[in-house]
Amino acid sequence: MVKVSMESSPYFQLACPSDVYHIVPPGASAPVRIRFTPDENKNYSHEITCITAKEKIVVPIRAIFARAILDFPAQVEFSECPVKYTTQKILLVRNVGNRTAHYQLSTQSPFSVVPTSGILGAGDAMRVTVRFHALTNGDYYGSLVVCCNPDEESIQIKLHGDAVELDIVLSTNSVEAGKTFITKSHQTTVVIKNKSNITAHFQWKALPTDEDDNEEKRRQSLFLHPSDEDWLENFMEEKEVEKEQGFCEDHTTLLRSRVQEIKAKAQKDPLLFSNDFFFIEPMEGEIGPHCSAKIKVTFEPLEALEYGSVAYCNISGAAPLPCFSPSQ
Repeated sequence: MVKVSMESSPYFQLACPSDVYHIVPPGASAPVRIRFTPDENKNYSHEITCITAKEKIVVPIRAIFARAILDFPAQVEFSECPVKYTTQKILLVRNVGNRTAHYQLSTQSPFSVVPTSGILGAGDAMRVTVRFHALTNGDYYGSLVVCCNPDEESIQIKLHGDAVELDIVLSTNSVEAGKTFITKSHQTTVVIKNKSNITAHFQWKALPTDEDDNEEKRRQSLFLHPSDEDWLENFMEEKEVEKEQGFCEDHTTLLRSRVQEIKAKAQKDPLLFSNDFFFIEPMEGEIGPHCSAKIKVTFEPLEALEYGSVAYCNISGAAPLPCFSPSQ
């Protein structure tokens, strides 16, 4: 015995009377017909309740007028991509639904997506660029979250990236300048060999990894905060000027703006190798596939001492390559 009921609604009605028991023999089924009568183009929802001797089952009813459907693939795969190198895939995405999509796209590092939001009409298409940029080799998994409209469910596209190191090497990992007189200089050449199929970008850095760079920038940022004494002195100066002239510029805002500018500039600093005795030229550049680049290392001593330093060659497609430069 199953009692079928539905709350009163101007849009949904049971074809049979509500709160009526139906006899359903073992192994058999019984149809329940619902009449839907909309009065405008929109989404509708209701529910039907089925009660047996042992349980109560609530069945949601959804009448969907229109929805946006973006035909993303189920998964985006990045196979054997160079580390520290941006690999991208362009997807042609169409709105196969019957409603305009006010979409938002989001993902997580080392994946990124462009555009992140916009409007796509029903039947229209757009290009979506998904990028993969890993700093170390290994497998990476993520998801691309697609939200079309506030009243529609989001979907997730699987992302997988495989980051590998390419065959990019230095001709030597140690530069020996040898004995050099004061006020004189000694030059040595190091060759970067790119045996891969990509154009590699290189930079001579002071620190080995991007994590070290970020930590150093955070450390520098702490010293950019004006002290309490600076804020107090600035405030007292403003009050003194205001007392004498009747008005005063907002120097506190100017000070805060100046600090923000310095911080932004510090964040963009690539932290390239810098030394008073060793000079590298060029400090950065590009090397085409299966090509080489000659790097000139110059040693200029100021005193009769033994000198040594380490520069890290940060190359897209390879781990940082240290070059140790001892001289005397």
